[in-house]
Amino acid sequence: MEKTQADAIAQAILEPNLRAQEELRNKRAVESAQLARKRRVAWLTLSGAGIGATVAYFSGAHFSVGVIWGGLAGSAVGWLITRQAAA
Repeated sequence: MEKTQADAIAQAILEPNLRAQEELRNKRAVESAQLARKRRVAWLTLSGAGIGATVAYFSGAHFSVGVIWGGLAGSAVGWLITRQAAA
């Protein structure tokens, strides 16, 4: 058996495994990017809730309403920022 034939046989045996490894690597990269995006949105939501609570406190509004509206605003901003970054 020649070296080229041996290489061809080895490649034929290993190729399905290499393809599966590449698919798994791509899947993990996509999952990692999605997790990072979710974390960014969560941080912006949390900071928006804090800002909303502060604004509500100083404006005399209900604290819980400020937290909710601030969180919603932070979530919307975070979603828009990460959406544009992903595109």
